[in-house]
Amino acid sequence: MSEIVIHGASSFIGKHLVKRLLANGIKFRIIAREKSNLPHELEVIENCVYRYASSLNEVEITDLESGSIFIELSWHGVFGSQRNEAEQITVNIPLTISSITTANRLKSKHWIGFGSQAEYGNLNKRISESENCNPTTLYGKSKLQCSQIALELTSSLALEFTWLRLFSVFGPDDNHEWFIQYLIREMLVNTEINVTKAEQCWDYLYIDDIIDMLLKLFVHKGLGVTNLGSGSAIQLKNIIEYIRNKTNSTSQINYGAVPYRPDQVMFMEADNTKLKSALNWQPKTSIEEGLNKTIHFYTNKYKALI
Repeated sequence: MSEIVIHGASSFIGKHLVKRLLANGIKFRIIAREKSNLPHELEVIENCVYRYASSLNEVEITDLESGSIFIELSWHGVFGSQRNEAEQITVNIPLTISSITTANRLKSKHWIGFGSQAEYGNLNKRISESENCNPTTLYGKSKLQCSQIALELTSSLALEFTWLRLFSVFGPDDNHEWFIQYLIREMLVNTEINVTKAEQCWDYLYIDDIIDMLLKLFVHKGLGVTNLGSGSAIQLKNIIEYIRNKTNSTSQINYGAVPYRPDQVMFMEADNTKLKSALNWQPKTSIEEGLNKTIHFYTNKYKALI
């Protein structure tokens, strides 16, 4: 396998990717800011972290293998409250351009970026890559613009190109308190929880399945724009009740206390046929198994609160 260059190793996916690469003895390099919250496993690894001051363009890795794979995991503004900020455009588009030009300067052969189901907009159905995109947030619009820019720029530089449109990911040790992690934490301390009617059906993919996919992608040619999801939507109410049962929680769940947003997506499911066919990959972790592992992790993390 070619050497891997990672920008964004402190992200949720980045942390899990680093752990797997270390476990499998796969060579990799990290580009990181001086104050990045890198995985603690890297503390015992010498000469794998290259830091830059203010720009990717300052990075030099003189002993990097020619034909490396560059994976971009950084993005500014992933929280819901940030998804219509101007920085979605002003920060992330230059970041994407710098990432690709840096990959080219480092003589990488394949550039991999992460998009989002938000690029499609509110379609409320099973979604394939052929759907017309009509994003409703600046976050989705910026992701879409970055995918288009990346396609053109990688083509002009003769780089292999993959843009993974991620639906919903979950698992242990996430950087942000998204829906599942929030539920587990609150239920472990039996807090009253306000939610929507929870009729939405969303596509959740466990983090280990994403890392399995990436290892296959690293030895494959570029796939272009490709959906990344489990291919099976689940109603949020089922997730809520499953977590409540598994944690033996007495939390009162107030369904309908939170109103739906005007642009609420009620059904979101990835058609992942392209990815499964190209890589001979499919998710191995059921939603129940993934939730059990995630609950176990956070039970130990929050045990001081219980």
